Amino acid sequence: MTQLLPFKLSNELRGNTYNRKPLTVIMTCPQRRLTEPLWQRGGTMPAGLIERMYAFQVYPREVEEIKGGQVANVANIQEILDAAFDQSNLIQGPGIGFNFTSVSRNHAVRDFLLSIAFGLPDEALKAAEDLSLRLASAMDNRSNPSLFAVSAHQVENNPASRSVILWTFPQQAVFRFSADSDSTVIDLMDAFNRESNLRKAALFTGENGKVDFLGGKVLDLQGTTSAKPAADFWVVKFLDAQLQLGAKEGSRLLAKALRNTHDKCKEDPGAQAQIHAAILGISSSNQSLYSLQDVEERYLSGSAAEVFHNQIKSEPIRTSSFQLDESAFESQINYRIYTLQTGVIVSVPLEAAGTVEVIDEETRRTLKLSGIVLEEKLRSRRG
Repeated sequence: MTQLLPFKLSNELRGNTYNRKPLTVIMTCPQRRLTEPLWQRGGTMPAGLIERMYAFQVYPREVEEIKGGQVANVANIQEILDAAFDQSNLIQGPGIGFNFTSVSRNHAVRDFLLSIAFGLPDEALKAAEDLSLRLASAMDNRSNPSLFAVSAHQVENNPASRSVILWTFPQQAVFRFSADSDSTVIDLMDAFNRESNLRKAALFTGENGKVDFLGGKVLDLQGTTSAKPAADFWVVKFLDAQLQLGAKEGSRLLAKALRNTHDKCKEDPGAQAQIHAAILGISSSNQSLYSLQDVEERYLSGSAAEVFHNQIKSEPIRTSSFQLDESAFESQINYRIYTLQTGVIVSVPLEAAGTVEVIDEETRRTLKLSGIVLEEKLRSRRG
């Protein structure tokens, strides 16, 4: 049996000058899900217990009116929203950090998120509306009309924290237009029930403090290389953020790029020598933050720089800073780095590890190595 539940939209906000159009939200779902939601049957809530939700009809560049508002009876969508969140794997998405222009950490999107998570009802509604207008402004003619949903959730085992999730779905999957042009219907349950319709999402979690909500996780299923100009608006224009890499992820990515560059330059000993120098420099440096662009500009030139650049062409990833995780870096690089008490640094390809003897003694380790010198160069030490 299928049941239709009308969702009332709260559009009463004094002093707001936006033009509003009526928007009806319905939820189509089996009767069992309405009477036995997962959280009532002892299951988990991946997205967290929902506290507030807002839904808007967003058209590119149309910022004169708002179609949407607050969704009532949010408990009825808890289970299907949890399923959509779990299937989206948003929690494993790439990290982003907001672009702050001052030490005060003022940022429009961050302020909206904090109001949605912790503000009074009118403040939260106004912030959600402002986000929908910002999204419309960020879209261009290559963007399609969409459903924009905003949900705020409790965080398990941390009563002071909240999560805010932003969702977008294509228009044709969830909008039903009536003969009256001023009336629109959104099938909210249908949108979340068809997880394949999800196009973009973002997750932000934290407390109401100065060091919270500084970034989040994103999902962009349209963010392919060919669609990059159209997809950049989600992270860059709409969220005013940039991709950030975690220490392990960034270190592995850097190591793989260096290793692949070394392999592709096997006919160019000079380029390979630059890669060796880069590995040594990174391993012996006190520098804590790196980016692929920084490594390229600091250590590489000519063909080595060109091949390295082509390993990762995405500009946001190339410029994202990360802390170096030495174990993650060395596990991927296929080189073992030894730093001796005298200050000498020895770099040994793993395939040649058998030519090095490391003797473990009670209080120290001693390295023994012998071989024929094929080439010798003087280099300045950078790091």
